[in-house]
Amino acid sequence: MSSFPKSLAVVPGQPFATGFIMAAGASLAVGLAMVVVSMSSVLMSITLALFLALGMTPAVNALKGRGMPHGWSVLTVIVAFVLLMIGIAALVVPAIVRQFTEFLASIPQEIDAIQASQWYTELSESMGFNATEQLLAAFETYFTAENLLALSGGVLHVGMGIVNGISSAFLVIVLTLYFVSTLDPMKLAVARLMPAYRREKFSTTLNSIVFAVGKAVAGAVTLSAINAAVVLVIFLLLGSQVAVLFALMAFLITLIPMIGSVLFLIIGTLGALLISPSAALVFLIAYFIYVQLEAYQVTPRIMGKAVNVPGVLVIIAAMTGAALMGLFGALLAIPITASILIVVREIVIPKRDAQTEPPS
Repeated sequence: MSSFPKSLAVVPGQPFATGFIMAAGASLAVGLAMVVVSMSSVLMSITLALFLALGMTPAVNALKGRGMPHGWSVLTVIVAFVLLMIGIAALVVPAIVRQFTEFLASIPQEIDAIQASQWYTELSESMGFNATEQLLAAFETYFTAENLLALSGGVLHVGMGIVNGISSAFLVIVLTLYFVSTLDPMKLAVARLMPAYRREKFSTTLNSIVFAVGKAVAGAVTLSAINAAVVLVIFLLLGSQVAVLFALMAFLITLIPMIGSVLFLIIGTLGALLISPSAALVFLIAYFIYVQLEAYQVTPRIMGKAVNVPGVLVIIAAMTGAALMGLFGALLAIPITASILIVVREIVIPKRDAQTEPPS
C-alpha cells in the first residue's frame, strides 16, 4: 500500500490526474525557487540585520547586568548604534571618497615612480623585455571604441549598484533597530510554535544559540575594528595618503574568520608597495606581528569560551559559505556553525545517549 496520502497516491485508473498533480507540484517548487532567487538581496538584508541585532545582545545584556531596566538597555544600545552610523556617514565616508579620488589621481605618478626605481629597471632587464611597452600595447589592444562603450555600460551598472547598496544599507539599519527592540517577543513567538512539553527545552536551546551567535558577531566586529585601527596607524606612519581606505578594506576583509587577516596581509603589502619597497617590508613585518598577537592574545580574550568552534570547522564553513554566497556566506560561517554545534550538543547527542537499547 502506498505511503502517500490518498489524494497524491498513484491510482491505476487516473494516470492523467496523478501526472498533472505531480507536474503542478514540480512547477510550484520551481516557481518558489525562482521567487527566492529574485528576492535574494532582500533575504540577505534581512539575514544581515538579524545577525547584527544578535550581535548587539551582549551589549544589552551587559547593561541589564549593571542594573539598567531592559527597555532602557535596548534604547541605549539603539541610540549608540544610530550615533555610530551617523558618525560613520559624516566622518568616514567623505574621507574614503576623498582618498579614493586622490588614489586614482595619483596612479600615473605612482607608476612613473615605480618605472624610475632601480628594482623595476633590474626586473625588466632580468626578464628580457620592457614591461612599460607591454602595458602600453595591452592598453592599445583593449581600449577600443567598442570596449569603451561596454565600459560606459559597466559604469552605469556600477552607479545603479551604488544606489541599490545605499537603499539596502538603509533597510538593514531599520530592520536591525526593529529586531533589537523586539528580540524577546520574537523568541517567545517562535517558542510558542512548539508543543507545550517541548517549549522549555526549545527555549533553552534558542537562548543558547542567540547568546553564541551574538557573541560571535560582536566578537568578529570588535576584532575587525581593532584590525582596522592597527592598519590605519601603520599606513599613517608609512605616510600613505589612503590610510582610511585601507583601514576600511581591512575591516571588511578581516570579518572573514581565520583567513581574513592572512588575505589582508597580502593585499596590504601590495598596497604599501605603491609607497616604496621598504614601506611594504615594514608593513609586512608589523602586520604579521599583530596577526600573531591577534591569534594568541586578542581573539581568546574577546571571544572567550562562548563560541567553542574547532578551527578546522571554521575554515571549512568559511570556504563553503564563500563558495555558496561569496563574502556574505563567509561572514556568516562562524555564527551558523556555532548554532549547528549547539543543536548537536544539546539535542542530538543527549537524545542518542538516551537510546541504550536498539529499537524494537
